[in-house]
Amino acid sequence: MADAIRFGASISTSGRYALQGCQALAGLQAWAKATNAEGGVRLSQLGERLAVTLIHYDDASSQERAVANLERLISVDRVHVLIGPYASDLTRAAVRVARQHGKLLWNHGGASDDIHRPGAGVVGISTPASRYFGSLLELVRSFDADAQKAAVLYRRGSRFGRQAARGARAADRRAGFVVAALAYSSLPEDLPQLMAKLCRQRPDLILGAGSFEDDCAIAREGIAAGVRTKAFALTAAAMWEFGQTLGTGAEGILAPSQWEPDARYAVDFGPSPSQVTERIRAMGSASDYPAAQAYAACLIAQRCLEEAGSADDEALWRGACDLDCTTFFGRFGINPRTGMQVGHEMVWVQWQGGRKVVVWPPSVAQARPVYPRS
Repeated sequence: MADAIRFGASISTSGRYALQGCQALAGLQAWAKATNAEGGVRLSQLGERLAVTLIHYDDASSQERAVANLERLISVDRVHVLIGPYASDLTRAAVRVARQHGKLLWNHGGASDDIHRPGAGVVGISTPASRYFGSLLELVRSFDADAQKAAVLYRRGSRFGRQAARGARAADRRAGFVVAALAYSSLPEDLPQLMAKLCRQRPDLILGAGSFEDDCAIAREGIAAGVRTKAFALTAAAMWEFGQTLGTGAEGILAPSQWEPDARYAVDFGPSPSQVTERIRAMGSASDYPAAQAYAACLIAQRCLEEAGSADDEALWRGACDLDCTTFFGRFGINPRTGMQVGHEMVWVQWQGGRKVVVWPPSVAQARPVYPRS
């Protein structure tokens, strides 16, 4: 064993995922700094604590670069713990490399369900795409028994968007909604036609599962076109930058979020939500969910390292499968066949008075949701 535990990651600090990637890097760095300040990782087989070394390379939001980075981290840097990138397409590419080398991948940033398959050797930290919108129906039904129609918007060709839309349609049908899936190929070119469809259909709920740029464009155009709906929910609205970009246009928009600083969980181990928030912000980053889920991936890996007593991937996998706990990020529990996260639940936020507030579930809510959206 080396004199330090090497964690390695391919992270998008440039390119189209740079906004989320830079936050994820801040989460990794915040965990590494705090862990070393506390004495490092305790490995029982050695009877001592080892410092953490974090090695990371920019993949420029490119699958090819991510693959090259993973090869370097595994073969050259010989990292003990391999952390996946942000975004499902990059994570999917990373999984292929990890499998070729028989290396366990800790997935914090790829929410697509298909990343997790039996034998893939991937530990999921976050709620998968198919469950993103499920609890919104519970939220809406608690206020409105008459809502009937929903529209799900996603980019054609995006597996994440397609899986989020499929999950929303399944949940909506169970709740008695009539669901329309509206796929678009290119924005802003498709926006006029998309808005015309929404104006004609007048759905009670509009759900968007696009990129940050897509969701911002849809929100702006929806406001300009006068689209009427009782609830408007966009995945990108969970980012603090969404409010900065939309200004007053963000008001009333809902978002599923993997984590929020004000969602207070009673933790079994590790730092509190407020401690993690402070540590991430000390890295110069907003404490949005991309930073928190990257921190959580390292924290769970650390727990498995300490339980296993070594950095053996098979032992770490068994430890992850056996682990059922609550950290600052919420509950952790994976399906031992696939590694898919089944314990963690999304929280829902809404932009109210120029800031994000947690509105669901009631156990962690800061405020009541504004419904219908004015």
